[in-house]
Amino acid sequence: MKTFGKNALFASVAIAIGFIGQPALADDIQPYFNARVNAPAIQADLEQKAIEIIDMANETLDMAFYDVDLEGIRDAMIRAQNERGVIVRFVTDNDNTGEENAAFLEGLDAAGIPWIDDTADGSAGSGLQHNKWIVADGRHVFMGSTNLTQSGVHGDLNAEGELISDGNDNHMVYIDSVQLSDEIRTQMDYMWGDGPGGNSDSMFGLSKPDHQRTTVYTTNDNIRIDVHFTPQSKSTFAGSGLDTIIKWVSDDADGRIDVAQFVISSQDVADAMELRHDAGMPVRGIGDSSFFFRDYSEFNDMRGVEIAKDDGTFEIDSFTGTPNNVWENPVDVRVASVMGGDKWHHKYYAADSSVLTGSHNTSGAASFTNDEAIIIIYDQETASEFEGHFSVAYCFAGGGAEEDCLDSGVVAPPETDPVAGTWEGVVFTESEVSAVLDIANNANTKTLDNDVGLDSRAARNISKAGTITTMDELADVAYVGTSALNKLKDYIPVWQAK
Repeated sequence: MKTFGKNALFASVAIAIGFIGQPALADDIQPYFNARVNAPAIQADLEQKAIEIIDMANETLDMAFYDVDLEGIRDAMIRAQNERGVIVRFVTDNDNTGEENAAFLEGLDAAGIPWIDDTADGSAGSGLQHNKWIVADGRHVFMGSTNLTQSGVHGDLNAEGELISDGNDNHMVYIDSVQLSDEIRTQMDYMWGDGPGGNSDSMFGLSKPDHQRTTVYTTNDNIRIDVHFTPQSKSTFAGSGLDTIIKWVSDDADGRIDVAQFVISSQDVADAMELRHDAGMPVRGIGDSSFFFRDYSEFNDMRGVEIAKDDGTFEIDSFTGTPNNVWENPVDVRVASVMGGDKWHHKYYAADSSVLTGSHNTSGAASFTNDEAIIIIYDQETASEFEGHFSVAYCFAGGGAEEDCLDSGVVAPPETDPVAGTWEGVVFTESEVSAVLDIANNANTKTLDNDVGLDSRAARNISKAGTITTMDELADVAYVGTSALNKLKDYIPVWQAK
C-alpha cells in the first residue's frame, strides 16, 4: 500500500550521500533536517533515515517516541524482529495510543512486537514520555526533535490522501557512540521494567533514579557529547535540565547563540542569555507562532515587549518563581515561516563550536515533569551544519526571498529526485520507481531470480504479470513484499550499469 511522502526539495549534497542499503555515514555525527538548508547542512527524508537506522539493527533495537504513526517505521520494526531476530523494545506516551495511532500499534501487536506506554508503572501516565530516539545494536543512535508521524515528517493529508502541507520543521541527528547508547539503554531499562503484561515495575518521571549531565564520546572520532535525562525534582534547580541549558549558555556558547525553540518559557534561561547578550554575544531566535506571543513566552522578553496576563498581571515563572524580565537591549527574534498548520518543532541552541539539542523544550514541564533527553555536541562541524539550517529559516522568517536566503542565488534547490512514496515499508524516489519498473518489465526470470536475488516464486510471478505500470501493481504481485522491493531497489545501480 502506498503512503505519501514529503515532496521535499533536496539539495544536491543530500542526494550525493543518499543511501542504498546500509547508510554510508561520513563520520560519527550527522544531523539531518527536513526543511531547506544551506551547505554544509543536509536536507533529508527523516522517515527514510529512521528506517535506515532501524535496518542497521541485527541484535537489539530500542525506540522511545512521544508519537509515531508512520507505516514505514512500523514495517521496519517488524522486519527487524521477524526477519533478522532483533530484540525490539518500543516505549511511547499514553496520549498517543488512540485512534490516530491504532494502525501503527495494532500492526506491532499483530507482529508480536512488544511495546508499552507510560502507564506501565501502574499510574495514569507520567507528565509526558517525550523522548525521541532510536538505538540500534547498542551503538547507532538517532535522536532529535522529531515525532515520526505524518504531520511531523511529511505534512498533513486531505481526505483524498494528498499532501496539503510541508510537515513540521524538524531535525534528527545520527550519532555513532557506544557510550551514549549505554546511557540511553539504562533509561530504557528503567522505563521498560519487565515489559508489557508483567509487573508494574516500569519507572517513569520522578520515579526513575536521577541522571544528571554525563560526558560520553563517539566511537571513532572521540567527539565529546554531554547527555542529560529528565526529570529532576523542581525543589532542586541545580542539576536540572534547565540548569544544564543555563550552564551551556553561560559557559560553553561561543561566537553566537542561535535559539531554535518550539516554546521557551523558562525565565531563568532567558535571563542567562540576556547576560551573555549584554556582554556582546550575538543572539538570534526563531519560535513557533502557537507560543511566540503568549504572556509566558520568553521571546517577548527577548524582543523587549511585556505582555500582561488576562488578569492584568505579568508572568512569574511557575516552576522557579523568577519574575518577568524584559530585555533592555532587545534582539531580533522571529516567528518561523512554515506552511499552514505545520509547526516549528525544534529544540536546539547553536553556537560556533557546540550544539544543544534533544527532545527537551525550554520549559519547566520538560525539566521537572517529563521524560526527556538533552544532548550537547561539542563539534564545530556539527555546529556549522546547524547554522546552515538556522540561517535559512531565520532569513525566511524575516520575509526574505529565496534568492536572498539560499546560497549561490539559487531560487530553490532542484527537485532532482523527490520521494514518490512508500510501498511495503520501502521508500522510493521518482527515479527509483522508474528504474524498478524497468527492471520488472525487462529483466528475465533468471536475472530476477539469480542476480536480483528474489524468491523464485516472486521472480516467476513478475515475469508472468505482463506490463507493470505502477508500483501498486508491482506490490500486488504474489510473493513481492518488503524483501523483494528492497532487493529490486538495491539492484538499480547494477541494472543501470548494463
